[in-house]
Amino acid sequence: MLLPGCGSSGLGTVSGVVTVDGTPVTQGTIMFIPEHGKAAIGSIGSDGRYTLTTYSADDGALIGPHKVTILSTVVGASSFAPTSIQEEVAQANDPKARRILVRGTVVWIVPERYSQPTTTDLTADVKSGRQTIDFNVQKK
Repeated sequence: MLLPGCGSSGLGTVSGVVTVDGTPVTQGTIMFIPEHGKAAIGSIGSDGRYTLTTYSADDGALIGPHKVTILSTVVGASSFAPTSIQEEVAQANDPKARRILVRGTVVWIVPERYSQPTTTDLTADVKSGRQTIDFNVQKK
């Protein structure tokens, strides 16, 4: 006897494409979170495509309703910034001069509100069998 969510009979195979304003997202992670049971996760490829995994590679997500989160960011390069004109001149003239690290900036490819279960409004209803579930989120 199989319980719901245990084994492949309680899963639906899910794949799709993630876009922002119609443009494919080229990296990140998508997660389908059921009310009860194990979440499914998928990596977003360079073409925006994903396939979900719950227990083993590409097996899908539990059948039923899910909240959906999408996390896709890039971090800008860190840089060194002088704190005074004297330090700037010293850095220009001495490759071993003291340098101050300035952290890179996080850029949200998919708006941040979609990255957390408490703030996302994305949902999906997974059915038995194979299905395509695409997400086109808006930047605003």
